[in-house]
Amino acid sequence: MKIDALRIVVLLPFEPAEKRDHNALVASVCELHAAVPGSALHIVQLAPATGLVEARAPASCDGAIWWNAVCPSLAADAPAGTLARLFREALAAQVTGDAQRRLVLLPRGAAGEELAATLAWDFNGESLGRCQRIRVEPESFVGQRAAFGGRVLIDLRTQARCCFATLQQQGSVSPVPQPLPQASVRTIELLTRLEPDHDTQRLESRDAMPRLEGASVVVGGGRGVQGVEGFEWLARVAASLDGALGGSLPTVDAGWIPVSRQIGQSGKFVAPRLYFAVGISGTLQHLAGVSADTTIVALNSDPEAPIFSVAKVGVVGDWRDILPLLAERLEERRRRG
Repeated sequence: MKIDALRIVVLLPFEPAEKRDHNALVASVCELHAAVPGSALHIVQLAPATGLVEARAPASCDGAIWWNAVCPSLAADAPAGTLARLFREALAAQVTGDAQRRLVLLPRGAAGEELAATLAWDFNGESLGRCQRIRVEPESFVGQRAAFGGRVLIDLRTQARCCFATLQQQGSVSPVPQPLPQASVRTIELLTRLEPDHDTQRLESRDAMPRLEGASVVVGGGRGVQGVEGFEWLARVAASLDGALGGSLPTVDAGWIPVSRQIGQSGKFVAPRLYFAVGISGTLQHLAGVSADTTIVALNSDPEAPIFSVAKVGVVGDWRDILPLLAERLEERRRRG
């Protein structure tokens, strides 16, 4: 199977030393590079100065070229808009007019997905978004990604000559990176001047409950809770379990819970150990925001609610009879230690 000349590019943002861990991404890209004979691998690391980030990669990254893309005014944790401007210049500096296909990969996460989409537009390419695996074919790139909370896998195919995506680590252990030879390290002096795109003002949220992101226990309410009173009981249950409070789209539309706590396809994705779903019917749109690995305990007055088909434990009943008793028992147990 003949594949046209391919350049694989990894874009690495500059981060504080304690958060800097791109070994897993680089290792996964090295495996992809090895699977495509004749491909070229380029690793682009943003930094405010040379030498701040050591050029290291797994031994399998044979022939990789490391680029230090230097911008003296770059700060750690720069916003996605700033990173896009810098990566745009760094990528443009590598374009020499050849007709090579390019596969450009970024770290997984919201910032990486935003960058992939922005840069794809800038370079007349296409973004595959968040991918678990990527396959290179003679005329196309194929990205595999999870959908509906990981319950199904879908393939996205593009014939664009320039493709962008974020890539998930393959495997649980990353190879130990080795220093690259000096001959493989190059430097780009970026000329982009970083100026604030807009003024910002920090406002403290009045929402004192734990965030949905990273919560090990999430208590969620749906339309069946029927109002703010039900969410007050849900909040007490969540607090007793050191959990986070969430809700479905209809509860946000009704004003019972802030949009920042919406779970689902148009809201946030959660992956707790336990999801206690109360008054939630269990539509595909809502379940798309809950990991397939999460244990779901459902309480609903409708015995035919779809949520029971995915719940580990299901209780048919009225929340008014059950939630107050549950909250009081949990609070009593918490007081006793």
